[in-house]
Amino acid sequence: MSYSLQDLVMFGPEVFFRLFVRINQDVWPWTLLAVLIGLLLPLLLLNNRSRFRRMGLTLVGLAWVTSGYGFLVGYFGPINWPAEGLGWAFVALGILFALMAVFGRSHPGPSRRGLFVVGWFLAILCLPWLTVAESGNWQALGVFGLAPGTTAAAGSLALACINNPWRWACLPVPIIWIVFSAATFWGLRAEWLLVLPAATLMSVGFALWLSPRQGRSPG
Repeated sequence: MSYSLQDLVMFGPEVFFRLFVRINQDVWPWTLLAVLIGLLLPLLLLNNRSRFRRMGLTLVGLAWVTSGYGFLVGYFGPINWPAEGLGWAFVALGILFALMAVFGRSHPGPSRRGLFVVGWFLAILCLPWLTVAESGNWQALGVFGLAPGTTAAAGSLALACINNPWRWACLPVPIIWIVFSAATFWGLRAEWLLVLPAATLMSVGFALWLSPRQGRSPG
């Protein structure tokens, strides 16, 4: 007897997409605040004043925490136990982002700011609709800061705003998410959602490419 990846997924697409609907309904109207923060974050991350940049990185860290604890631990974990462990990894990564924001060395961000902004808005404005396209339910919108896929893609891109050796410690969590989510979406036969781990992988590479080199950082 042989098993496929689909046989290891103990829930169906309907159950999975219902999680997005539930979290959006349960946190409403705070969903609007999450959308607003996502739209304003480039203004903070690329600001000339260091306190605003630190605030931006802290908010990105908060997005990792809320999507990890809120969605992966609180909603997905009860039906898929590996998701709970990954959720706590998201939380740890969010705390690391906040610590780097507070105690790390500040710099004005990636030199190719226009490319960063384009990548950011593509992530937070386009990726949330993938769960809608796959489920057919507009309430299943994958909002940045709530849905782990959108958060991982945009949050990984924010690594471009960190000039700190500790940023390398941030990489394992997005990589694990890429493998975990790709396997889950493949098992659910949700082909549209495979764009999410692919987008996260591209964001990691794009962030490392955009990151300022130590030698040209101010100070």
